[in-house]
Amino acid sequence: MAFLSKPRREIYKRKIKNFWIDFSHNKVGFAGLVIIIGFVILAIIAPLLTPYLPMSQRYKSPKLAMPYAVPEWFRIFPQYHDYNPTIKIEPELSNATVVEQSGPISVDMNNLFFNFTPSGKIPQKASVTLDLGNFSYMYGPPPTFTMHLAYNMVYNKSQVTIYFIIQNYTANPLYEEYFKDPTKAEMKVFISVYTPNETQQSIDSNIDSFIDAPFFPVLSSLYKPDAEKVDPARIIFSQKGTYGLKIKVEFKSLMPPPKPGSGLLPTAEGAYAHFFLKKIGITIWGRCHGILGTQSGGHDVWTELVYGARISLMVGLLAAALSTSIGILYGVFSGYIGGFVDNFLMRVVDILLCIPVLPILLVLVNYFAASVYIIIILIAIFGWQGLSRVIRSRVLTLKEMAFIEAARASGASDGYLILHHLIPNVMPIAMAAMVLSIPGAIITEASLSFLGFGDPNVPTWGRILYDAYQQGGLPAWWVWLPPGFAIVLICLGFVFIGHAVDEIVNPRLRRRR
Repeated sequence: MAFLSKPRREIYKRKIKNFWIDFSHNKVGFAGLVIIIGFVILAIIAPLLTPYLPMSQRYKSPKLAMPYAVPEWFRIFPQYHDYNPTIKIEPELSNATVVEQSGPISVDMNNLFFNFTPSGKIPQKASVTLDLGNFSYMYGPPPTFTMHLAYNMVYNKSQVTIYFIIQNYTANPLYEEYFKDPTKAEMKVFISVYTPNETQQSIDSNIDSFIDAPFFPVLSSLYKPDAEKVDPARIIFSQKGTYGLKIKVEFKSLMPPPKPGSGLLPTAEGAYAHFFLKKIGITIWGRCHGILGTQSGGHDVWTELVYGARISLMVGLLAAALSTSIGILYGVFSGYIGGFVDNFLMRVVDILLCIPVLPILLVLVNYFAASVYIIIILIAIFGWQGLSRVIRSRVLTLKEMAFIEAARASGASDGYLILHHLIPNVMPIAMAAMVLSIPGAIITEASLSFLGFGDPNVPTWGRILYDAYQQGGLPAWWVWLPPGFAIVLICLGFVFIGHAVDEIVNPRLRRRR
């Protein structure tokens, strides 16, 4: 059995067709529809527009460039022409060649395995240097760069020192003035063990090292010579040209201190180190990135923007639909019952209308924990009062009309009158009010996020504004202006549609037009 009879389906089909004819001739409403369709398409195809995922507590977006990097299209302007994008250099280790080798060490280049096996009781040294090839850098001086290293190592009574050597093949006066040896820039981290019976590791380095897993260090900071406390990136890469990358691994057998009271002399016997090189690379962090640049953490702003369209549409539509439903039911019930119940319900509405909504929302969101669904429910709870008064006044007029009296005289129940006569007759007003309430819901959610009370697990436009304000990103207008403009534009689209719908369903406005 069909939900609607055939005659009623024809009636609704004709009403929808006539409504579309009127709406399509309303230029303002049609412009609003085009705007909203654009945002809907943006929300649907967001995964196709960016290869990244938005930042959340459950997912940490990768760092893509320097904080507040400018958009790449800024490079069309002369002052940004030499801004570098992020450049990742990962040489193919299978093409590495040995340029220097000394001491008691064997090298297996097929597996990149270095075996240090000293003999005797006195300390011995060995080293091996690999040439990893050349790379070009054709931009202005970068803000900073990072060296990456991954390896496996087993050692005993040995100290291992790793040198990164960046060799400059282009005339660079700043580079030559900065370093005593103009052909080298050494970055060093060494791991050493001093007692033969303990496996404890110690790290002593002028680089802040981050241990990813045992024996997998990743060098995550920068070399800063004692003579100059400035970032070497602007010195090393101050000239465009060709650079070479080498790695040098030094081994040294150690004599651990004797145990107190043992009477034994220290010895280097039994020292060894097995070193297996897995990965090495350089990341030169960019001053420009993507369509809209980066946030304070170097994350992609464009990703946050396109995924934020989903949340704004969802919050606006769900909150508006829920609050409209509450307003319809409350207003119809109040107007139809009348008397003391009507007066009591309207006084409740008056009290709710006097409550400052934003402070109450801040308290409740903080109490229930920030969740986008909690935010939607709370916005809906505080957004139906005005509509309920409009619906109630309309119901007071409708229930005195002749067709309602005729239906009541024919034996129609109160539920039948409400469902089949009153609610259908107030729906046009409710639909116009619902569309016009969507911008308010979107702005309320953006306000909560901007104040730091938004859901940290969903990308929102308000969160972009919050990050820019909290992290000192206001001078980077390319970060906060797009989400602000998006909020204005999507709200404007719904306002245009709402006014067009109001003109169509309201006979007085239609005659006035």
